[in-house]
Amino acid sequence: MADRKVICVLLLCLLPNCATDTMPIGMFRTECQDRHFWLSVKSIFLGQSFRFDVQDVSGVHTLSGQAAAECGYNMGLDSWGNLVLRASYLACYVANEKDSAFQLLVLLVNRDIVGEETSYPLQLTCPLHHPWKPREIVCEENYMEVSAMKQVPPANQMGMEWMPTPPVMSEEGFREWRVVFHVPSNQQGDVATPSMREQTLPVEIAHLLGYRIGTTDNRVLLRCSYGSRLSYKLQEKDIEVEAVSATILFKHHWTLLRADVSLACTINKASMDGNNILLRFPKVLAPLILPPLRNERLRLGVEGVVLSDCMIRQRGYDIQEQDGAVEIRIPFGAEGGSIKSQVVEGQYSQSFFLDLFYIRLWQDSQWALTEYRSFRPLSILYLPKTPILINETNVSEGLFSVILGSFPRDVFLSNITVASKSMAWGEAEQMGVHLAQVPFPNGSHAYLLQTHFSHPLVSQKYLGQGYRRYTLALTFTLSVSPQSDLYHYPATLEADVQDVVLPRVKGSCSGKGVRLQLHYGTMDSQWEVYLGGHRLDWELVELGGYALETRSDYFSMVVPLYGLGMAYEGLSLQGLVVTVSMTFEDRETSRKELSFTQRCVFAVKELLVCLPDNTVLVMVDSSSVSPPVEPELTSLLDPTCVPIETEGTRSLYSFSLDTCGTVATLEEDHIVYTNKVQFWPNAPFGMKTLNSPNPQFSIPVGCIHPVNGTRTLTIYQPRALQAWPYIRAFHSHHQHPGTQANPFIQGQKRNGLPAGG
Repeated sequence: MADRKVICVLLLCLLPNCATDTMPIGMFRTECQDRHFWLSVKSIFLGQSFRFDVQDVSGVHTLSGQAAAECGYNMGLDSWGNLVLRASYLACYVANEKDSAFQLLVLLVNRDIVGEETSYPLQLTCPLHHPWKPREIVCEENYMEVSAMKQVPPANQMGMEWMPTPPVMSEEGFREWRVVFHVPSNQQGDVATPSMREQTLPVEIAHLLGYRIGTTDNRVLLRCSYGSRLSYKLQEKDIEVEAVSATILFKHHWTLLRADVSLACTINKASMDGNNILLRFPKVLAPLILPPLRNERLRLGVEGVVLSDCMIRQRGYDIQEQDGAVEIRIPFGAEGGSIKSQVVEGQYSQSFFLDLFYIRLWQDSQWALTEYRSFRPLSILYLPKTPILINETNVSEGLFSVILGSFPRDVFLSNITVASKSMAWGEAEQMGVHLAQVPFPNGSHAYLLQTHFSHPLVSQKYLGQGYRRYTLALTFTLSVSPQSDLYHYPATLEADVQDVVLPRVKGSCSGKGVRLQLHYGTMDSQWEVYLGGHRLDWELVELGGYALETRSDYFSMVVPLYGLGMAYEGLSLQGLVVTVSMTFEDRETSRKELSFTQRCVFAVKELLVCLPDNTVLVMVDSSSVSPPVEPELTSLLDPTCVPIETEGTRSLYSFSLDTCGTVATLEEDHIVYTNKVQFWPNAPFGMKTLNSPNPQFSIPVGCIHPVNGTRTLTIYQPRALQAWPYIRAFHSHHQHPGTQANPFIQGQKRNGLPAGG
């Protein structure tokens, strides 16, 4: 690198056009790049407006537009907004010492918002590190330049020839020079080999047409901008080329010479070939090469530095010859270039910039050696680049782990949204979501996010067969500088794990009802629990009078004998057969995952059951009646309706509401069905009639059903069996929507009869 450094001297003199200021440290960077001065100014140092001026013995000259191109100066902003100047050693206003040392006084002029200008002068000095080649061609971004040796050429160098018959010159010096341009006859130049015609011009006229023609101690020079008046375009291997075919006639030591100063530069743009940037050059540029072509060499460079073959391979650059064209492929984002990020219509995009140049050297029949140097800054703009999401979730550790990237320096993570909760970096760490930036050797970076399956923001779903799916829904919000544009990248991570322990239920019969013990399992929030068809919630617990006892891994619940959720399978003198069923349904799919049923038999003395099909079951106990009553001698209002079963002091009846003397009356919107269980002492069975004297034992029974509506099972248990006139209901198994919670209220309005459903 030592041989590329430039001597930079700050001139603290006062210049006539503006004030000078001291040089800020780190704002300027200068180098000598083989045949060019190179100067860069940091973007943060640039004013409201700015320009470059140069100064020589004739004064200060402003560099801009066409004049800058014709004089050999190229200026522009790089991908990071830095101002870059590249000037040819043979440019205008450069002090040239025998073509071996060069000096240029450059002034950066900053203008502030109020229009005041401040100048920062720099004296650039560069030595010539490599000898000049017989012919050197430069294809800059905004101009073309060729220089050739002035010395009498050897016999094998036909590009510099003696004139066979020197013409008569009117005067000595530079003004005698002539330029012969070769232009297409049709003035189009779009065919591969156009027919040409000659146009000879004095140097002064060529200058007026934008051609800079000059001479140094050892070289003759021609330079012009692209699109000059006498240039033409042609196609070489489907590659567009702009060319200037010219010959300079000049005098050297009283000898008239002719120098070929033709130029040809490719003007095609780079394109994308998969993930590579493709740049094509013709192997043979017809205006410059006279076959046969020999000893051809090709070298690549980036930002003025020539790369070795090893570096080219390491960076992934690829150079191949294909069908007469040299194809250079450079991976998008490869080392040596710079990436800038943008958000275009919500899509993350990247632009890639690479300050590429390539050097070709060859021998042909015309020149002993030609060096061809082409500066081709590559720019691929707004290429959509969806970030890559790498899922490194570790199921065995129960850890979600994901990497999103990679991003250049102008992108940083603004916040993260997990399950609709937006969090800044620090807040995410506090909530158990780990974030980290992962750097890469090429200067890019990615973002790592980790959190455990058990995190509250991770959703869970049961899949069956003991599997559950952990889902982490997140959104990365990335900010792109300097505009602070936001890009949102949503992602959903899933992990299916067979780790579900289903709930487990134990049941037992107690004196107060049915006892259920529910062990939670590992997904208690996944299930909707139903008890006898009723969803288990606090309202049901309170309404049913369930007794609860809670532990860390289970809870127990006692369902009262006549509580909500209990089903009744049968009634006999041996007892009331009841079942309590508990089912578990998936909250999302409503699919039944497991069920449990506990059956119990409870001994009862008295009971009244109203069935939906108009059947009534009545169990009566006469143990408290004095004198004692024989149960087998009791009957309903119809003496033929006798017990279906008796034992001790108990009797069991089963009859239909439209039989056994049952009386139906309409009260409001209900039908009241009434009957009696009674006993006539000392009366033969056949003598019992409706007109017999009052019985010794009489208990009213009955049911109440709605006139319109569904009839349901209803069970009542007397608290105390009264001889007459009524029997009090204990509890109802079913209650219609809209009725009062206490079933006794309905019963007390119906002459003491139990209220049915």
